[in-house]
Amino acid sequence: MSIRIRQAAPQGLRYRAEVRAHQLPLDMPPPRGEGPDPHDYFDAALGGCKAMTLMLYAQRKGMPLEAVDVEVERDASDEPRGIYRLTARLSLRGALTDAQVNELFGVAERCPIHKLMVHADVQVSTLVERAAG
Repeated sequence: MSIRIRQAAPQGLRYRAEVRAHQLPLDMPPPRGEGPDPHDYFDAALGGCKAMTLMLYAQRKGMPLEAVDVEVERDASDEPRGIYRLTARLSLRGALTDAQVNELFGVAERCPIHKLMVHADVQVSTLVERAAG
């Protein structure tokens, strides 16, 4: 799969990401822009993955999970030193037992994006070419 990033305004910092048939705005955070910025999407990927993973798991197991809300809080104060902290606060709605809540916590810790962020050796290659015209 390929995601395309295109400039949305000439000479500016507004871009759009094209993901299949969807367009997502990219900008700088205030005061230089209105956001959301690339860090926001990185953080949102974690929260979205946890929510969807829990809903799918609960449905498959027949758990009475009605909804999952996730709030992701970022602490990027040590990012220049290679430490980027995210706290995901999950709010589970439904008549769940304590055992089910604990089971869902374990599942949330193993969602694919969480595992990618903390366990994978992500290798990035950057290629540069001159655009035609």
